[in-house]
Amino acid sequence: MDKKDQAIIPAPEPREQVVYGRNAVIELLQTKPESIEKIYLQFNTDHPKLKEIVITARRLKIPCGKARMEKLTLIAGTAKNQGVCALISTLNYYTLDEVLAAPRNSSPLFVILEGLEDPHNVGAIIRTAEAVAADAVIMIEGKGSPINASVHKASAGALSHMRVCKVKSLVKTLDLLRERGFSVVAADMEAEHNYTDIDWKRPTVLVMGAEGSGLGSETRKRCDRIVRIPMAGCVESLNVSVAAGVMLYEAMRQRLG
Repeated sequence: MDKKDQAIIPAPEPREQVVYGRNAVIELLQTKPESIEKIYLQFNTDHPKLKEIVITARRLKIPCGKARMEKLTLIAGTAKNQGVCALISTLNYYTLDEVLAAPRNSSPLFVILEGLEDPHNVGAIIRTAEAVAADAVIMIEGKGSPINASVHKASAGALSHMRVCKVKSLVKTLDLLRERGFSVVAADMEAEHNYTDIDWKRPTVLVMGAEGSGLGSETRKRCDRIVRIPMAGCVESLNVSVAAGVMLYEAMRQRLG
């Protein structure tokens, strides 16, 4: 492999690395695909190696995004990125079995993020989850924002303490947790019951749907309770990270009360 095709440099924030160059990213896809959070590729390219990267990433369900060369240069720290950069997170992910085997609370509280795209929302929810001593934040492989520098910054250090899991299937994960006695709760502004009406003291999974699209249909079918957060002003809904904070603090209030 040509040296100019491979390079690994530290990103500006801790716990994130960037691999750039066509051959380097292809090798990474072949050897350590699980380490890749997201791949950025330049617009309007017909290069066969970039096409190979896209096809392989889609098969492995690794998120890809398009970017202008200016952004790729900023991400890689060099203009010699050959039109592709892969973001790698060195965060130590937990398995679902690990967090189930060693719960933080006698009545566990999990937060599931169903494809949230905004890294600031992801980081803010992780920060709040740690503040209320939730047991884990669960993310879906290949969906939503990667755990990148923006997430680290928004979490304000919470990622050093919160256990983050990645699972392949949200549906199977919800089915398993319900079998283990967890109540699955989600929010919808059209729901009948308020978020304060339910028992948060029992083992609970709070599912936060993606910005804009909300909960998936299969997720909604597996919810034991869908609740609403009352609104008194002119706006119709809250930002997803704010909504998560409201419900998580209600969970803590009930558990401490």
